[in-house]
Amino acid sequence: LVERTNLKMVAPSKFVESTLSLINCMSEHVDIIEEAFRRSYDPSKLRAFYPHLPSQTLKVEHNPLMLKAADIADLLQIQGLEVVVTIDGEVEGLLLPSDTPPVYGGMTADNTNPSLHLNVIMSGLFWFVSILSFLGWDWLKYAGLFSVVFGLPPVAIKAFRTMRRREFDANCMMVIAALGALLLGEFDEAASVAFLFSVSEYLETKASARARKALASIVSIRPEHANVIHPKTGDIIVSPADKVPVGSLLSVRTGDKIAADGIVTEGESSVDESSLTGEAIPVAKKEGDTVVGGSINIGDTRLVVKTTCSVDDSAVSRLVRLVEEAQTNRSPTEKMVDSFARLYTPIVVFMAFIMVTVPWFISAELGREWCLRGLIIIVIACPCALTISTPVTYAAGLAATAQKGIIVKGGANLEALGSVEKVIFDKTGTLTKGEFVLSQLHTVGEHLSRQEMLEYLHLMESPSSHPLSATLIRAIREEGVLNPKHRKIKNHTLLKGEGVTADVDGERLYVGNKRLFLRLGMYDTLGTFKDQVEKWGNNGGTVGFIGIEGKGIVGVFCVTDAVRSEARDVVRSLREGGIKVLLLTGDGEGAARSVAN
Repeated sequence: LVERTNLKMVAPSKFVESTLSLINCMSEHVDIIEEAFRRSYDPSKLRAFYPHLPSQTLKVEHNPLMLKAADIADLLQIQGLEVVVTIDGEVEGLLLPSDTPPVYGGMTADNTNPSLHLNVIMSGLFWFVSILSFLGWDWLKYAGLFSVVFGLPPVAIKAFRTMRRREFDANCMMVIAALGALLLGEFDEAASVAFLFSVSEYLETKASARARKALASIVSIRPEHANVIHPKTGDIIVSPADKVPVGSLLSVRTGDKIAADGIVTEGESSVDESSLTGEAIPVAKKEGDTVVGGSINIGDTRLVVKTTCSVDDSAVSRLVRLVEEAQTNRSPTEKMVDSFARLYTPIVVFMAFIMVTVPWFISAELGREWCLRGLIIIVIACPCALTISTPVTYAAGLAATAQKGIIVKGGANLEALGSVEKVIFDKTGTLTKGEFVLSQLHTVGEHLSRQEMLEYLHLMESPSSHPLSATLIRAIREEGVLNPKHRKIKNHTLLKGEGVTADVDGERLYVGNKRLFLRLGMYDTLGTFKDQVEKWGNNGGTVGFIGIEGKGIVGVFCVTDAVRSEARDVVRSLREGGIKVLLLTGDGEGAARSVAN
């Protein structure tokens, strides 16, 4: 296996990957983590970090000779976060296979918002000064010369490259128009052409940078390396993901990405597939189940996965390729403008050339007159409004949607939105928040008060890294119940696929799903709550129970994905605009109808 995958030939880097456990980490903490890292470390110490809220983990790629995993944990604890080092890459020898910084999650500078170049600013200033010549200060028009000097060179370079290919485009027209205006002595007009087109180029660059960032966030779900299990020694070898062959065994611990599609051969855990499916609810995986590349193990148990395809053929790679291809999807209007410019430009230039040359063979006076007219034709025939407005319009439209959190995959799709008649919504993460919220929490029977039940539930769920546990703890704290230190808990044990159990103040407690309490013979103690619990489940909720040995079920709760507050207004606005709205989901009919209603 090692020889076939060339793992020995891949030189290890100075960096290792360590995993930190973040206790009760929220989305707002991600910005705190990023700010602390960028302020405290440079890329030679920490080259990348990947926080993952569902698994409550933080993957860091660091140089252990310069920065220890414990030092990173100490820094985050100073920021008020509860952090524990669960996997120390230095101790376990998890040397990463490449010194090349990753595309996403890296510590390099963020160029998402490129600054306005100095030449564009200077061109604009001198253009403004030249415009003041209309107030009677005729000598100010010469400032237009400096505006052209600053604004025209980048456009002229592109025009030169185009003409070397024996083609004409908008850049050629702009250069000819600016030079023609200069020859006519219309310096302010030449400045307008140079400055406005340079601004258009800047807006196009800025839009492209935003598109690259959007693409990078998609590319980030494709794993860069994998923990391959050596078939003979059982050692873990960190390999580039694209060098993992079909049939390899991968070690996937908590917070690890699954490198390629495969089958679970060992372990039982929960997997987060939201990056591919959009569904926030974890999917239980056990031996024999299939998993997809790009999904993340968020349970407490390691999975061993046998790959069934290469990384390049996995579902996540196919998704990335689709998005990359969509970036080149240009609108019909953009194509029409380019085609028009390719035909229109040489015709106008040829006509102007005839006008400035042929009359000279008749007489000098006529030559000078028609030369002036030819240059005027060059200026007025240049489709400035069309060639500038088209890229600016699409850049502004794509930027405006991006600022609202919407990525439109190219100008063609932006233009197509104008003819939409039906809108189909996904449910989880689109109409809903994609985050769990506690919708029901009740005591059962008279064994415990609500305060006591919340204290027991807090003790049982605090040690767990399951995403539902964080939701329960957050809801309990909102009721004013903190960690009950007067109660003693021991023998806290995970029951795979069922829940947890522990001894609290001498009593055996259980928290888990219906399967657990059916096995324990406690489910029938629900009494009148049984019909209500079934209804919650049919409506798409995740139902759990807390029970005490000898007393039965003493509490019941339901966790759901909340509907976005703005969803109702969005659907209503679309309907008022004459657009039909549909809902598609992979959830049950009860959950779908609940959200739809």
